[in-house]
Amino acid sequence: MIKDKESPIRSCHFVYIVALVFGTIIQFSDESEFVVDMSKTSLIHVPKDLPPKTKVLDLSQNNISELHLSDISFLSGLRVLRLSHNRIQGLDISIFKFNHDLEYLDLSHNQLQKISCHPITTTLKHLDLSFNDFDALPICKEFGNLTQLNFLGLSATKLQQLDLLPIAHLHLSCILLDLEDYMKENKKESLQILNTKKLHLVFHPNSFFSVQVNISANSLGCLQLTNIKLNDYNCQVLLKFLSGLTGGPTLLNFTLNHMETTWKCLVKVFQFLWPKPIEYLNIYNLTIVESIDEEVFTYYKTTLKALKIEHITNKVFIFSQTALYTVFSEMNILMLTISDTRFIHMLCPQEPSTFKFLNFTQNSFTDSVFQNCDTLARLETLI
Repeated sequence: MIKDKESPIRSCHFVYIVALVFGTIIQFSDESEFVVDMSKTSLIHVPKDLPPKTKVLDLSQNNISELHLSDISFLSGLRVLRLSHNRIQGLDISIFKFNHDLEYLDLSHNQLQKISCHPITTTLKHLDLSFNDFDALPICKEFGNLTQLNFLGLSATKLQQLDLLPIAHLHLSCILLDLEDYMKENKKESLQILNTKKLHLVFHPNSFFSVQVNISANSLGCLQLTNIKLNDYNCQVLLKFLSGLTGGPTLLNFTLNHMETTWKCLVKVFQFLWPKPIEYLNIYNLTIVESIDEEVFTYYKTTLKALKIEHITNKVFIFSQTALYTVFSEMNILMLTISDTRFIHMLCPQEPSTFKFLNFTQNSFTDSVFQNCDTLARLETLI
């Protein structure tokens, strides 16, 4: 789910040798930095003949079910270990006790159900345990010693308010929380997230949004939700869910990925967010279903600067174009992007507009629709 960070460009010159042996790629330089790529090679266990100087080891997308101390203890200089998309069910943290230089550990998309905790002496910056089979959040108290940790990926089917207390003092760049298999309980659960700049929540892609958890976050600058499926009945569930996450003064960027909704609910989401402190609202892969009717929208004074919507699939074939386009044309914001939507028209604002930037690329109309529009006096860029 999370893209690897690009390595910084180094000024020194490397000479790489690439060897292909049974699908294995080994790269090494005059600095003896080894990269071993054995991903997608149908491995059922960690190979025993790995070069001792290996720094980067990719064993992702295999069939490995167990991980033992002897598998990696001799790789004293290991910095990056990718084991995502395997079949590992249990993890003993002590197997990494000799890998003091380990910075990046990806165990996402396995079958992990439990973790055996152990004091950690690594310099981990990236730890991904998301998309696994944990009931509770897999947090060891020893994780509190990972003072260099930037990214933490987690999975859970149940949440408790103080689950993240052991790492409350850490200042993380991003927490990824996989709630695809979250189990709805009779009692409402709570979770407090103290220090992270970005929070990314992933829900089940094929289920209507039903997560009724009170999640509160301090110092959150960016919120991202993935897989949001809504109708007119559960729309309020999402808005209530967002109440504890969108009220903080530091939240400036809000992103929705893979969102399916009715038009009525989408307008409600806009209306809910309009008075919030958010400055940038992004929606990627939006699907509109059921019907598109005229909805009342009140354009309160807003701090929102930009709305970006990329790739809209409209499954409503008969509707009032005015009902759809008016909501966007009258927005009192600076920047509006609606691209790759196949819109066939756009309206000239009825009142003098605040728009300075409009981007309607990959649509089915030209800029001639604004040819005689005198309410866009502040417009500087039209794409």
